[in-house]
Amino acid sequence: MNLLARPLLGLAILIPLTVNAAGLGSQPAEKTCEDERNQSYSEGFTAGDANGYERGYPIGFYFGAVAKLEQCVADPFGNCGIPLSSCIPDATYGETEPNDNFITADKLTLGVPFSGQNYGGADQDWFYTETTAPNQNIIVNFSVPASANANLSAGLPAIWNVSVRDAAGNVFANYYTNFAGGIASTADSVTYSVTLGLVGSYYVMIQPADKTTQNAYTYALTAFIQDTTLDNKQPIVGFYDTEVEPNNVPSHSNPLATGVSMYGLINLTFNTALPGVGDDEDTYVWGQGEDDWYVYKTDGNELVTLTLCAKEACGPGNWFIEIYDQGMATRWESGEPRQNLTPLLSFNTDTTEDPSATFRIGFKDPGYYFMRVNHKRLFTAPCLLQQFNSTTSDTGFTGFCECEAGNNSCYLPADCSNDALGLVCNAVPTDCVVGIEAGCAYIENSPPGCGVADAEGNVEACDTYQTQARCACSQYGGVVEVPENQYTSPYNFTWHGTQLPTNTIDTDAYEDYLNRPNPYN
Repeated sequence: MNLLARPLLGLAILIPLTVNAAGLGSQPAEKTCEDERNQSYSEGFTAGDANGYERGYPIGFYFGAVAKLEQCVADPFGNCGIPLSSCIPDATYGETEPNDNFITADKLTLGVPFSGQNYGGADQDWFYTETTAPNQNIIVNFSVPASANANLSAGLPAIWNVSVRDAAGNVFANYYTNFAGGIASTADSVTYSVTLGLVGSYYVMIQPADKTTQNAYTYALTAFIQDTTLDNKQPIVGFYDTEVEPNNVPSHSNPLATGVSMYGLINLTFNTALPGVGDDEDTYVWGQGEDDWYVYKTDGNELVTLTLCAKEACGPGNWFIEIYDQGMATRWESGEPRQNLTPLLSFNTDTTEDPSATFRIGFKDPGYYFMRVNHKRLFTAPCLLQQFNSTTSDTGFTGFCECEAGNNSCYLPADCSNDALGLVCNAVPTDCVVGIEAGCAYIENSPPGCGVADAEGNVEACDTYQTQARCACSQYGGVVEVPENQYTSPYNFTWHGTQLPTNTIDTDAYEDYLNRPNPYN
């Protein structure tokens, strides 16, 4: 009304007084005022349009409503300021228990909320949907009922873990509901978005963030699939590779891809009990003697970086790793003694003390290079049967015996009377003459002072033992006895090859450097 009043006032000033007077006298006052008012409005609109006043309304409407609407359509979460949760109706469907894994996952209806509940710390709720074109976005909205008086960013009423995974279980995205999402969040909802490169099935898994407490609060999950203009072609590759058994010899090696982590496991061996060394030579153990072999092909002049346990923490273990060229690997497989072989790189790394370690090696010549992985951890082998050692028996053992202390190897004195040794004799060996009778041994200073004349000239004989009377383990158990707090463990490593430029010493720049004047040469 104010805009119209101004041109009306101007027109009134321009109208001749004679016209006003004539108009007022020719008809009733109300009619005269009405006609004048209509004429003034008409002339005012015409003058206003001529001066551009009328264009302000559509322009203002466009910027105030139409443009805002277009902005909301183009970018609903950025410029619009409208949370997705306000456009989502109440939950229509509910999860169907058990939906705790891939197999029993609930299929999502896009745009329709599904209500769910983690009734315990171990409960997982799985849902899935399918993309129809490459590089589509999956938009996931997680919300809790308004009645919960929620403040998700503060962890109220609880904290959930939301992850998006592919059909192989690889985690594409991992969120916690107490952190704002990549798109938008309110007190009772969080929205996430992930671009899915390939066409196929994708899973959304929801679980309590804290496994130790019960989380019985309900939630709602809504998923949308959104087309994008992204035209990248995502290759079909894994997040990591794993060894494929058997790969125990070079000719069965698993190939390595540069930059892709490899997972492996050294298996325990049960076929041979290995003797200890040094002071532990009488202790037999089951060795983890199963080798894992890998092979890598290079075009030469390449630097390889080998990082152990970078993708994921390895369990406690002492890993023995060697790298051979093809010639040495062939000799290894042919049975040539290990001491005759020279690896290009060899190292031990203890993942208990040093969880992650990085090593580098350069390959000058093109060809195949082999990596051997083994594990130094050894476990005690239980003894099933102990017998006397015998030099006359075909088996090397004769007669059952036992060591009272419970160890696998002990010696019996000739008279079987030395209780200090903690022995239980089931058979008494005969006397023997040291140096003459086969299998005899003389134990010096046992008992202490033996073999030396005392003040009265008396000499106490020292003990003699028969090796036939050595009580030793003749049969080991077929089950590994793992000591407490010790266990075998998986490992992983990343092999990354980088093509190197020409060696510095082979360049013109280096030749120029050598030819520069140098007073110290």
